[in-house]
Amino acid sequence: MLVYFLAVTYQRKSMIKHIENSQNQSYRFYCIWTALLLLFFPLLFSSCQETEYIPKPRAYPRVVVPEKAYEHYQPVDCPFSFEKPTYAEVIKDTLFFKQKPEHPCWMDMKFPDLNAQMHFSYKTIEKREDLAKLLNDAYKLNAKHFKKADYSDDSLFITKNGVYGIYYKVGGDAASSTQLAITDSVNHFIWTSLYFKETPNADSIRPIVQFLRKDIDRMIETFRFE
Repeated sequence: MLVYFLAVTYQRKSMIKHIENSQNQSYRFYCIWTALLLLFFPLLFSSCQETEYIPKPRAYPRVVVPEKAYEHYQPVDCPFSFEKPTYAEVIKDTLFFKQKPEHPCWMDMKFPDLNAQMHFSYKTIEKREDLAKLLNDAYKLNAKHFKKADYSDDSLFITKNGVYGIYYKVGGDAASSTQLAITDSVNHFIWTSLYFKETPNADSIRPIVQFLRKDIDRMIETFRFE
C-alpha cells in the first residue's frame, strides 16, 4: 500500500506539475497575445480610416527687387520734372488704347524687371472750372477699380515745391492698385496709374506694390512744375 500510495502521490504531483506548467504556459501565451493586440490594434484601426488630404498653401515665386537709386528726369518739351528710379525707363506714348494721345507729354514709366508700368496723362488747365472737372474725372477713373477692391484709401498731399494732389491706394485684385492726381492748381494737371502686365492678384503683387510705392513717394516729394 505504501508503495502504491507513493506511486499515486508521485503520479498526482507529476500531473499537478504538468497541469501547472500547462496553465503557466497558457497564461504566458494569453499575456503575450493580449500585449500584441493592445499594441497593434490602434495601428490596424487607424489604417482602416481614410487619410485626410491637407492641401499645401499656395506659394508665389520670390520677388527679387533692384537696389534703390534715383536720377533727375525731365521729359523733353514737358513742363515738369521729378526723380525717377534708375531701373525704370520712360517711353512717350505714340498710341494710347490704339489712339493718338491727347498731349505729347503722355508717357509710360516702365519697370521691366517687375513687369509693371506707370501711365502719365498730362493736361493743361485753361480756366478755373477745368481743375474741378479733372479732379472729378480722376475720381471716376479710380472708382472703376472699386468692384474688385478690398478697400480704397485716398489722401491729400502738398509738397514744399508747391505741388498739390490726391494719392489713391486700392487693395485687392483691382487692375490698378495706385493712382495719383498731381497739379499746381493753376496751369498743369497730371493723372498717373500703376498697372501690371498680368492678371491682378493682390497676394502675388503685394511685395512689388509696396516696393514701388516708395518710388512713388520719392517722385511726389521731388516733383516740380516749370
